[in-house]
Amino acid sequence: MIHQELVDFLKGQGVCDICQLRYLKARGNEYRDLKESFEKLNVKYETDSSETLYKKPKLEVCPCCLGLFSHSFQSLLIERILKTDIQKFECDDIVVAICMPMLVQTRQLSMWYALLEKFGTQIEKERAPDVPLKEAVKLIINPIICKELKKKYEPNGNGIMINIQLSHSLEEENLKQLKQLHEKAFPTPPNAKRQPVSRGVLEKQYTPKRLKPELFQEFFPIPPPTVDDILSLESMELTGPTVFVAGRYRKITREMSHTPWVLNGKRIMEDSIEEIIIKSVAPYFCNDTTKVIFMSSGREDVDVRCLGKGRPFVLEIPNSVHTTLPVTEAYRMECEIDKSLKLSVRNLQMVNREELVHIKSGEEQKKKYYRALCKLRDPATIDLLRKLDLPEGFEIQQKTPIRVLHRRPLHTRPRTIFKMKAWVHQNDTRLLVLDVVSQAGTYIKELVHGEFGRTTPSVSSIIEQPVDILALDVLAIDLDWPKEIDNGIGQETK
Repeated sequence: MIHQELVDFLKGQGVCDICQLRYLKARGNEYRDLKESFEKLNVKYETDSSETLYKKPKLEVCPCCLGLFSHSFQSLLIERILKTDIQKFECDDIVVAICMPMLVQTRQLSMWYALLEKFGTQIEKERAPDVPLKEAVKLIINPIICKELKKKYEPNGNGIMINIQLSHSLEEENLKQLKQLHEKAFPTPPNAKRQPVSRGVLEKQYTPKRLKPELFQEFFPIPPPTVDDILSLESMELTGPTVFVAGRYRKITREMSHTPWVLNGKRIMEDSIEEIIIKSVAPYFCNDTTKVIFMSSGREDVDVRCLGKGRPFVLEIPNSVHTTLPVTEAYRMECEIDKSLKLSVRNLQMVNREELVHIKSGEEQKKKYYRALCKLRDPATIDLLRKLDLPEGFEIQQKTPIRVLHRRPLHTRPRTIFKMKAWVHQNDTRLLVLDVVSQAGTYIKELVHGEFGRTTPSVSSIIEQPVDILALDVLAIDLDWPKEIDNGIGQETK
């Protein structure tokens, strides 16, 4: 097909210059200098286009984009964005998401039928002849917004999200006609649930290959006529990026749950690790802390302390106004958590989404170091201590403990005990201090007492007598993440 013929036809239908280029499959920077782009395609360019079209209030609106690419609409868009509180976000990247009425898709299809009628086999039936509106928005409108706001476009979606909802005065009538067309074109089999007309259905099912133009024309004109009203900006919502804050916590109490503990609608404990950390960290980043997600590398029981360097954790914070964490703020947060006298946090820092793999990766391979205070039935002997001196380790088979069956499936899991050593408490020969290095995911309490044979072998079965566990501490977690930083350096002198 000759480009000039296509442009002449589109121009005759009132199609704007930008949309003409879309039907010429323009890409990238080709939308920035219209005259140059048309000339490269050997198309005559006349300056009676969309650049001036919408400055004249009585001229007709492009039947394809309904004024989306007009200068007046772009000016309105910029004006509305600048009136928002976008400046509160500490972020240089933006993402623009524009939701358009289905009227636009219907008109795109109508123009597709018109081109088939005019140019026959030179137009494909399966592939839309124009650059899709969503892609055109990225190529045309996004760069303009970025330039005006002095920000960068973030294609991966982790910048300030500007959600724009557009509407049109003809949309209600369009939806009524679409419903009638849908019922006739795609009748529902008996007893089957009717699939409603949606943007996705329009995109997948409404093509010239699946829908005859004669049927389409019963409900919609071909080609689409020009209209008087351009698209209206119905609403605009700004959402900040999602950020991730990592650190290590030390739990120094034996009376605090990992997450809020509610039983039969009643709160069991006043605080939880999750709540204390979120309460001290999240308000700096966002107003709604209920959406913050707390993740950690494993968890300890309510009555188990976590000492040493602590347990790695990360907060996923959506709609954040900040994308950096100054050292002074991090230190203030750490000090605030310390005041709880139950929890201590260090190494607070921002991390990238990609680093979250450290929290979940290697769950089966990582080593964890424990110290348990155990009580024997009979006083300890040299022979008993020798039985528990196992520097080479051993394998166990461990069924899911009864105490966690309400939240974990019943399985028998093989686990590796890498090392074990015991010694007698200096004040009581029936008290045993047991150091264990185990594979992550091992239930240490059940390793000690055996839980009626559900863990085999166990400390109890090895020494052939009952053993109770009185206290348990996590001494170390073999995960070198996040990096060690001292937010307190130089803070005390300020």
